[in-house]
Amino acid sequence: MPGFARMSEKEIECPFCRIGKVKTLHKESFMQSDPVRISGRRSNKSYYRPETYEVLDKCPNCGKTKKEIQKAIDTGKNKELTHEERIEMLKKRGLPLVLGSKT
Repeated sequence: MPGFARMSEKEIECPFCRIGKVKTLHKESFMQSDPVRISGRRSNKSYYRPETYEVLDKCPNCGKTKKEIQKAIDTGKNKELTHEERIEMLKKRGLPLVLGSKT
């Protein structure tokens, strides 16, 4: 049995520049039940489906593409870190690192 959720168009701020408004299709969270069959018995199990956003346009302000904005929304990250930034971040956390050397 398919789950039903309300869908609507929403404008959210761009996760990169925080100025431009990006048009998205917002699907609210909902509960979905599916039949489960074990040893001749049948029962229903409920699953929680989280809210989702589908990006419809690119950012008019910074020019980021739909794919980049969608990835930022899904992962919660708004920029890719360079190799040097990752190393500095890990060193600040106190991890002993020896990266890139062959011993």
